[in-house]
Amino acid sequence: MMQQRTLILGLIGLTLVGVCHAHGRIMGGEEADPNATPYAASLRVDNGHVCGGCIVSETKILTTAHCVHRDSKLIDASRLSCRVGSTNQYAGGRIVTVESVAVHPDYYQLKNNVAVLTLSSPLTFTERIQAIEVATSGEELPAEGSEVSVAGWGRTTDGSASYKIREMSMAVAQEATCLDAYSDHGADSFCLGHELKEGTCHGDGGSGAVYGDKLIGLTNFVVGACGSRYPDVFVRLSNFYDWIQEQIA
Repeated sequence: MMQQRTLILGLIGLTLVGVCHAHGRIMGGEEADPNATPYAASLRVDNGHVCGGCIVSETKILTTAHCVHRDSKLIDASRLSCRVGSTNQYAGGRIVTVESVAVHPDYYQLKNNVAVLTLSSPLTFTERIQAIEVATSGEELPAEGSEVSVAGWGRTTDGSASYKIREMSMAVAQEATCLDAYSDHGADSFCLGHELKEGTCHGDGGSGAVYGDKLIGLTNFVVGACGSRYPDVFVRLSNFYDWIQEQIA
């Protein structure tokens, strides 16, 4: 089990090394319409894209906890910022600074992998900057096979750089398939299937999984190489709803 966890930590969009150096796009999919993902934020360390994030209020952005850690230490909020209101990770929209970071108290490696950023000043919502509703406590996942939209700036298949966010549909995987890929799979996670050489990759950590205009998950990690035969693993946000609401309040 420890070998498996170490492998995952080294290979996925968690990448405290890979994510911090990866600039690119989600593997597969299409460039998102300028108004299609107004909740999406580019989380930046020292002004370089590292992960995705999701706007959940005027002052709060939701992401995965691993995205705000480096070498197992929490990154100082003064080094963090987010670009919002633009599909271009390099330009447009607005850069907002981060005042503080709240990490789930039980976060450890890939477990309870949730964090909430508090911005230094509130956002002004526009057509391209909007909060997204989070799945509520106890809310069921979509049925197996249902299409879920995932958008991010993660690495592409050939590793080339792209500045536009990309969006693609992924299918809710069967529980047995998820367990086969990730033996620690439980109520706090779910898996989305994809074609070979597609799916999430380095730089997509913290990006949202959306179903019916509601945020149901965050990109957590891939098993093996990006675009492998295994489904990608996501944080199931309904199980963290109460904690998230405490941070927003």
